[in-house]
Amino acid sequence: MYRPTPVQGAQAWERLLAERPDVTSFSVVVPPGHQQVAVLSVLASPGEVSPVRVLYLHGTFRHAFRNLPKTAAMHRAGLDVFLPDYRGWGISSVVLPSEASIDEDAMAVWQALRDETSTSTGSPPRPVRWVIYGHSMGSAVAIKLAAKLKSQGENVVCGVVLESALTSFSDVAYEAAGWPGRWLVALGREKMRAIDHIGDIPTPVWFLHGEFDKVIPMRLGRRLFNHAPEPKHWAEWPLEHSNLHTDPTGRYDQTWVDIKAACLAP
Repeated sequence: MYRPTPVQGAQAWERLLAERPDVTSFSVVVPPGHQQVAVLSVLASPGEVSPVRVLYLHGTFRHAFRNLPKTAAMHRAGLDVFLPDYRGWGISSVVLPSEASIDEDAMAVWQALRDETSTSTGSPPRPVRWVIYGHSMGSAVAIKLAAKLKSQGENVVCGVVLESALTSFSDVAYEAAGWPGRWLVALGREKMRAIDHIGDIPTPVWFLHGEFDKVIPMRLGRRLFNHAPEPKHWAEWPLEHSNLHTDPTGRYDQTWVDIKAACLAP
């Protein structure tokens, strides 16, 4: 179902890093064992901590390196971006991914990033703020993580951004294959029911969707938007599932500028 794409060996990983000198990598241990999640780091200004940082939770299939083009607009807006590869993807520990393991990985990376930021920045004049971003399947992961952080009293999340977002695996399967697809999902344990948690996330929240998205039709994103708390923002482009960042009009870039401004507002 998840179609994870591993990177075959440390040498292949090092070659990918060599192609992108602006990108660094580190690992986070997932408790209670010794399995690891690899995280890519793309800093707006190397050696400095941006006042707004993004935790980027990617979708199925493509590992983090293949998602780097989507970070360009975030980088141009002056945001630090961190892209974890769930276990099974990239150079992270090899497992058969599940909804539970993916959620565990997102939380482990979040805790590591929060600890690292607190240690490196001490007591800055303005605390570091965080955007939780999810694309495609990652939107469900982002929603569940953000809802859990809110329930725990975390106050550093300044926004949630959901791109090409789904309501649930069942709804996506129905759009692709009708009732047989929905029945197949019902037989398994992998649900990704984002719609069950959308009302519990911190705000503001931004929804970004392509009008011609054939993977997760825009009507599913709209349905999720309708259940989200205020304040919320909707933006759509005449594009597809994974190419909103190629928008030639500049509106996609401006959206990230606006997200940063909202995070820095008093």
